[in-house]
Amino acid sequence: MKINILFFAGIREMFGIHEKCIEIKESETSPEKLLKFLSEKEQGSWIELLNSKDSIRVAINQEISNWSDSLKDGDELAFFPPITGG
Repeated sequence: MKINILFFAGIREMFGIHEKCIEIKESETSPEKLLKFLSEKEQGSWIELLNSKDSIRVAINQEISNWSDSLKDGDELAFFPPITGG
């Protein structure tokens, strides 16, 4: 199953890329499961992202989503920090 991951703002700076297409196992069926898997497999910035998970938002196919929502083949998953304004 292929997923396209987008990184925004400070998360993009943390990873040094704005986009990554990855092949994932069928068992990584949610953003949370995928993040846990990648933090164990690739470590580095993925661990930092996992540790910040409570303050990070996710979107699946350009819709704000929950960490437990389902991922499907071809989905676009975006990670971005909370938006602030004044």
